[in-house]
Order: sequence, then C-alpha cells, then structure tokens
Amino acid sequence: MTRRSNLDWMQALCGDCGDDAQRSAHQDLARYLYVVAYNYLRLRQTDLYRLAEFAAEELAALAEDFVQETLEKLARDHFALLSRYNATGNFTSWAAQIVRNQAAMELRKSYWTRRSPLPQAGDGDNDAEAELTLELADPSGAADPVRQAQQQQVCDLVQRCLAGLSERYRLAVLNCLGDDVSADAVARALDTTANAVYLIIQRAKRQLRACLEQSGLDRSALAVFA
Repeated sequence: MTRRSNLDWMQALCGDCGDDAQRSAHQDLARYLYVVAYNYLRLRQTDLYRLAEFAAEELAALAEDFVQETLEKLARDHFALLSRYNATGNFTSWAAQIVRNQAAMELRKSYWTRRSPLPQAGDGDNDAEAELTLELADPSGAADPVRQAQQQQVCDLVQRCLAGLSERYRLAVLNCLGDDVSADAVARALDTTANAVYLIIQRAKRQLRACLEQSGLDRSALAVFA
C-alpha cells in the first residue's frame, strides 16, 4: 500500500489529485479495510451462531461486502463523511472503525442468531412484500389524506425496487426480511446453503438501498434496508 499522510488520503479519495490517484487510493483503502473486516468477522465467529458456520471463503465474501458498503458510505454526497474526520490519529484507523461499525450493525440483527422452527418458504411473497412496505409507513398520518398519499408513493417505490431484483435476490429478501422465514428454509428453495443466503441478502439490500436513494427517498425509510 502506498504510504500517505492523513491529508494525502483525504485529497486522493476526494479526487483532488486526479482520477488515477483517486482510483489508487480507493484500491489501497479497500485492501486495508478488507483485512480489518475479515479479522473482525473471525473474532465474532465465536459468539454468533450463524457466523460460526461460515467457511473461510464465505467469510471473505462477507468481509468484501462490508468493505464495499463502507466505501459507498464514504463516497456518498460528495464524500461528506470525510468532513467528520478531525485528523486525530491515523486516517486508516478512523476508516477501520467505520467498517467495524458497519459489520457490527449488521451482526446485531436477529437472523445471525436465529434458531427458531422453519415455516415453509416461498408461499407468502405478496404478504411479505406488504409487510416490508408497511415498515415505511408512519401511523401518525393515518387520518391525513396527504400523508396517506405520500405513504402510498413510498410503498409503490419500494415495490418497484423489489421487482428490479433478480428472482433469487427477491425471494431471499421477501422471505427472510419480510416474512421471517429462516435462511435454512430459503436455502432449500434456492438449492444453496444458508450462508449463501445471508450473502445474497446483504447484496440485495445494497441494491435496494441504491434504487431507493436514486429516487430521493427519505433516510428514515432507507433504514429498513441498512
């Protein structure tokens, strides 16, 4: 990895030093953050039921997803997040904490520890889609026609973004997130492993978030797909 000062990192990542320097900085940061994310996941394998089952290559793929999410977060809104770095300590250490936080937020979710009985997968896609979209509705506006119309627009947008996913991704999201079907049941429907389903969900949520962001959806609604 190229040696850079904290200022060098900031300027290169923002593109102030040209496209080549920006590309190189992103690649170097991605490689560094991958090591951080992979090692963090290795440490968490001892206390998370699902993660303990991940083989090395599956753990590597999950680490790559967290790195990608972190880089996208850094680049969002013209690298606005970089303004929070106060130059106290190394820039790479600051970025490493972001990727660890990204992974920690994901690993706090229930499907990493779920051991519940398995309902049948694939039978309730419409209900699951409705449940996901209802999470975006604000019950305080139930009696307000304008508010109701806004909520319906949000639900329609979410459904369009869901429809844009591949069949495998859509099935995994609707069943695991919308209908609370376990990854084991979805894995049987997709003829794959439960670990692969978790990776599919990660990537599907990133695609959904990108679709919703492009449409200007409010950040509180985007949190459903964080």
